[in-house]
Amino acid sequence: YDDSAIARHMDPPLTSVRQPIEEMGRRMIDLLLTEIADRRPAVSRGLERRQMVLATELVERASS
Repeated sequence: YDDSAIARHMDPPLTSVRQPIEEMGRRMIDLLLTEIADRRPAVSRGLERRQMVLATELVERASS
């Protein structure tokens, strides 16, 4: 998982799943900044959890 360099250099090269790490980081920062900008007390915001699904990519190599 994560399409690590190790997966590419194994013998045989391993099939892996690539996550959009940079996009995940950008989205997390956006959510954090939104939370910081919200001046309401945490209690009044409730316990709502935001979920986000980003596309992943199957990277097929010789192991599949």
